Amino acid sequence: MAEAPDSRRMAPASLARAPTNIGALPEEILLRVMSYLTTREAVHTCLVSPYWRDLWRSVPCINVCIKEFKAEDYEDVFEREVAFKRFVNHFLMLHNPDPLVEFRLTYSMGDGDRSDSDDANDWISHALQSNARAVKVVNQHEPLEIDHAVFTSSCLKRLHISSADLFPGFFNQLETGCPQLEYLFLCDCLIMDHEIFSKTLKVLILSEQVAFIDQASISAPSLIYLSIEGDIRGGRLPILKNMASLETASALISGEITDCVADGIRQFLGGLSNVTSLDFRYWDEKLTMEKNFQWCPRFSKLVNLTLNCSCVHAEFYALIVFLQNSSNVKKLTLKLNQGYASAITGELEDRSFTCEQLQIVKIKCSERSEMLPRVTQFLHARGVRPGQMRINRRN
Repeated sequence: MAEAPDSRRMAPASLARAPTNIGALPEEILLRVMSYLTTREAVHTCLVSPYWRDLWRSVPCINVCIKEFKAEDYEDVFEREVAFKRFVNHFLMLHNPDPLVEFRLTYSMGDGDRSDSDDANDWISHALQSNARAVKVVNQHEPLEIDHAVFTSSCLKRLHISSADLFPGFFNQLETGCPQLEYLFLCDCLIMDHEIFSKTLKVLILSEQVAFIDQASISAPSLIYLSIEGDIRGGRLPILKNMASLETASALISGEITDCVADGIRQFLGGLSNVTSLDFRYWDEKLTMEKNFQWCPRFSKLVNLTLNCSCVHAEFYALIVFLQNSSNVKKLTLKLNQGYASAITGELEDRSFTCEQLQIVKIKCSERSEMLPRVTQFLHARGVRPGQMRINRRN
């Protein structure tokens, strides 16, 4: 059997001289403190005193990070990856079989090396078999090929995956194999499922260049918070269905959407019509709505509304439409990005709106924003008093 992680060779001298009175603390507190360390740092604590020798074996949060294995310490990338894999495998083998609070993996996929994905899947599987309640996988370089069969756990509540290919059946496996899952964060992932369904999810975040093979549908009756941020590569805006519990939504529509048309916006916003808080930003090509086309639903419960400059351009067209359909808004936030020309445009026969509940308008803009005077003048003309406005200027 290969050697176990050699913590003494790499332990900082300052750690070896650390005062031992911290050992008087209860073991439960010591382990909680050690959970804020990376796993390699936790192993180094074995040099503090004899009492600490085996504490790292019971740390409830495992945080293995390839960044700690500095490239300059190894002859080449291959030697570095071998050292990292050996460390992780030996640590997991020597760690006590206690339930885990969290498993965090920061990894670096090699070019076209399937074994890297196999190793990562094995480590995730080990963590779930140890009843980890949270799993976070942050990958670099090539996408990680997730084997969704490993996601079988009655304890997993939070899952974060960055830079991975999610093959068909991934979401079905989460639904059937992880009945307690409430939080899902996907960043820079290729989603190959056409249907995303979950009865248990309460928070769903799709961030930074999430790609759909084709138009997908999202159905989550228990979902409270939904965020779709960054570039949506390929496909079309997802169809939102069965969002009865949704309260807060944040949507940044940008990137390479192949079919971002008015009907797609209408369908997408329709799935958000029951939220109480909405942050909507459009950063794609100019989008012109046909006259009298009802692309914006009635937001009868909406009290907090955030819009970006795309809704202020074109004579405030989109802003007016949103406010005409959001009569109960109490707080309006406008994010004015200097010089950005993207806009949702159209014609309105009726430009009036009533926001009797409106209490405060927050405007975020640059120090020399050319749009700010026009926006404040527009709001004044609609009955918004200067005392209701909060302007945040940034360089």
